[in-house]
Amino acid sequence: QHDTRTFAQALGWYPAIGLLIGGLLLALDRGLSELLPAAPVAALLVTALALLSGGLHLDGVADTADGMAVQGEQSRRLEVMRTGDIGPAGVMAVVLVLLVEWSALVSLEDPIRSGALLLAPALARWAVVPVALAFGPARPDGLGQTIREGLAPIAAPLSTLITLVASVLLFGAGGPLVLLATLIAALIVAGAAARLFGGVTGDVFGAAIEVSQAVAWLALLVAQQRDWLDPTLLS
Repeated sequence: QHDTRTFAQALGWYPAIGLLIGGLLLALDRGLSELLPAAPVAALLVTALALLSGGLHLDGVADTADGMAVQGEQSRRLEVMRTGDIGPAGVMAVVLVLLVEWSALVSLEDPIRSGALLLAPALARWAVVPVALAFGPARPDGLGQTIREGLAPIAAPLSTLITLVASVLLFGAGGPLVLLATLIAALIVAGAAARLFGGVTGDVFGAAIEVSQAVAWLALLVAQQRDWLDPTLLS
């Protein structure tokens, strides 16, 4: 129980880890932009992000999509996810997510771009908190149960505070709106999965992180097009 709680409480610092990852992406972006056009730079950034997360979140996208595509009972869907063999639905889901991320990064421009690279990984990792609070675990012995048991009382408020402060510092009063878009995306993905699986799993958390990250960049791109945000810290 102590190990379970210690692991889950580390979630409180996930957005801070996301900010560190975002800082690496920002540094890489500024270096590569001196050498390459926007399209290959965006491709390399997406590649770097996948490598920095060990591919775990993309694996979650693939396994979740494969599980949702299976016809049958919840136990059958969970077994397909547990095997880890990627199927057509998983391949398609990963390709689509990467395509959305790449296209958003190609289109983002400074000063929104710098803040977006820094903030989106943090927002995505914060999304684990509302998913864990909103949906129960699909398995009694899986990661979903581990996170659920140890999330309170520290991890949820700490994670939310870090994310909210970062959003406001980077984009002013409009920053929390991007957080809201991330929240909605994560809950939609997790809700659809939970309905089919009887709850959420580690793969669902990974899928929610990856999809909400893509949505965060899309939301920032929409805000860039409409001139809705006031970049502050990195302007």
